[in-house]
Amino acid sequence: MPCVSVIIPAFRARDSLPAALASVAASGLPPAGIEVVLAPDDGDSYDGLPEHGLRLVRCAPDHVASGAGAARNRALARARAPIVAFLDADDSWEPGYLAALLPLAGRHGVAFGRTRVLCDGRPLIVLPGTERAHLVLDDLGTGASFHPVMARALAGPFRSLPSQDVLHAAEALSAAGGEAPLAPVHYNLHLNPRSATADRGFALRVQGAYARILREIALGRTRLRPEHREAARAAFEAKARLNRAYMREGARRPFYAFLSERMARPAARVTDGSPR
Repeated sequence: MPCVSVIIPAFRARDSLPAALASVAASGLPPAGIEVVLAPDDGDSYDGLPEHGLRLVRCAPDHVASGAGAARNRALARARAPIVAFLDADDSWEPGYLAALLPLAGRHGVAFGRTRVLCDGRPLIVLPGTERAHLVLDDLGTGASFHPVMARALAGPFRSLPSQDVLHAAEALSAAGGEAPLAPVHYNLHLNPRSATADRGFALRVQGAYARILREIALGRTRLRPEHREAARAAFEAKARLNRAYMREGARRPFYAFLSERMARPAARVTDGSPR
């Protein structure tokens, strides 16, 4: 039985997956104890990948463009370990990532690393910052996505809509009591001009997703505990404000390049109430 299952949805990811898998192999645990569950969403069987001694489990390549949420759910259904970790196929982990987070997830149910956004291999921003020891629901409004390492029993299901990973992180934080340990290791988010989020129409779709998620929070149709719904609502409203600012001012830049520039502005220049 593996000690951790790594959930990876894959869409047009054959070029990026080798680096993602190499980072899993370098995450500080014996590769034989790691199960990687790959959920294709583009009809590719992803045969011939370098396995680095990992246990590589492939879901059936029967789905095409069903969405990242649905792909993650298929992978979760195959996961066997008591702890699951989430990694996108075009991202990577800092060396030692699982070794740092697995003990915290075992004790607290949920743990996170910091999100480091890389552009051409160079760090662009790190969220929520280097001085913090815990992630809270308010942090989800900053514009970053955070990927938990967590007890399998607390994970999923994911929604089939944009920003489903942010809602899942909010539900994970709520299950952990509203906050979770934040380890000093990085989840590396690599800016990819071919990703779905680089599509100019994505900002419009995600704005609709925020509105839907806010309705579901208000109606009690999420897995958020009642005492955490207000903080989650405020976080998604902050994300919606930030996304509107991006649609006004983004000027064909990647979202995280826009966010990095926005965070560097003097406070007086931010006029719409969005977090800087």
